[in-house]
Amino acid sequence: MKYGRKAVACTLGLLLLTGCSNGEDKDRTTVFPDTGPVENTVEDTGTVTYRDNYNIVPQVSGTVISCSIEEGDTVTAGQTLYELDAGDLEDQIEQAALSLDSAQASLSQAQAACADLTVTSYAAGTVTAVNVHVGDYVSTGSPIAQVVDSQNLKLTVPFWVEDAASFTPGSSAVISFPNRAETVTGTVERIYDTPSALSGGRTGVYVEFSFQNPGTVLSGDSASAAVGSAVCMESGTVSNATEQTIYATQSGQVLTLPIQTGSAVTVGQTVMTIKNDSLTNAVTNASLSVESARTSLEQLQAKRADYTILAPVDGVILTRSVKLGDLASAGTPMVVLAQPEELCVHADINEQYIERIWPGQQAQVAFTDDSGQPRSYTATVARIDDTGITSGGVTDYTVELTLDSTDGLRDGMNVNVAIITEQKEDCLRIPSQAVSGGTVQVLRDGKAVEVEVEIGISGGGYTEILQGLTTEDEVLLP
Repeated sequence: MKYGRKAVACTLGLLLLTGCSNGEDKDRTTVFPDTGPVENTVEDTGTVTYRDNYNIVPQVSGTVISCSIEEGDTVTAGQTLYELDAGDLEDQIEQAALSLDSAQASLSQAQAACADLTVTSYAAGTVTAVNVHVGDYVSTGSPIAQVVDSQNLKLTVPFWVEDAASFTPGSSAVISFPNRAETVTGTVERIYDTPSALSGGRTGVYVEFSFQNPGTVLSGDSASAAVGSAVCMESGTVSNATEQTIYATQSGQVLTLPIQTGSAVTVGQTVMTIKNDSLTNAVTNASLSVESARTSLEQLQAKRADYTILAPVDGVILTRSVKLGDLASAGTPMVVLAQPEELCVHADINEQYIERIWPGQQAQVAFTDDSGQPRSYTATVARIDDTGITSGGVTDYTVELTLDSTDGLRDGMNVNVAIITEQKEDCLRIPSQAVSGGTVQVLRDGKAVEVEVEIGISGGGYTEILQGLTTEDEVLLP
């Protein structure tokens, strides 16, 4: 590597004098100090490269069943690059779905069993007996209470077949009672489908009636019924519309018992709750099993996306290492993708000069094209690697330059780089070769006179003169 200093092109305004009167200096060249820029640069060669290469790495292993790209192809973000065989995954998803169905069925069964810990009445009426107490242990099928509806009564009596044939449910009837003058209005509820044999060789059809208790009728009383002019063939026995025993639907300890003898209950009303930890725990465990099975299924379904390899950004395929039919391995790159607009220049700068370089500095990048024409680009220092690479006892640090334009540049091209590390405008300057140890040779009265000068920055072949010279001084060049 070669490092040096380089100045931008400028008008020098040099005045060259020869044939000095002093014989000693007659062949010496002189210049007059002029005003212009002085730039300090660090120069080296660099390589055009992509700033960010995207290594497309599969998350899963599988056989490539579809490949739609070649090296050099331009792709867009989200475009499918590869499809991998997901047959094994689909088998796992199917099994996971079955496991979820099974877990949900178990949960439904556990919830149904747990729901039976709440015992409800299936009929409306009055509680006539309670068989258990809070704290008792009951088994499935144990009688809990009896419910009777004595306000609504029913009566079933036989009619002649011809009469019964004319009845319809909902028909009005008159219910009468032996030895009582009072009658009540009833309603035909049901007409039996087949005739029944009665005493004395008679045949009749039973008809069921419902009626409201006037307050004086008891279950077991005798009564008769008439529908229009048709009178029943014989009397029957009045019964309560509801006479139901409530049974325990699960085993366990009686937790609550919100009824007592004489309590009125309605259909669906809770009459007892049972404590059974094994059943309630079964619901909790079944719920956890469902959530676990659902999570497993969702995780497997989410993996389907891993078998379709997509382009993460718009770009160009630099390399393709896996083709159709190959086995892609998880974690092993398949494709390298780059964005053309992200071209930059990397230059390895010697450790001796790296402290003079920092992000934001301006730079020039140049190369000569195939026609011999120089091409130049402006650039900016973007970053400097913290870690250097040591070779032959010298450590180089990679400096990345952002290009203002990339027209005509390609990945891998070699270019010349000049990083401007210091720059001043309108300096009084002379060629650096005229300065020696802080002194300058000036031609005065035809003789060389040594003049001490105060110098500033140097670069590009020039040195800034802060004090000691003016534009009128004729400076001798060595």
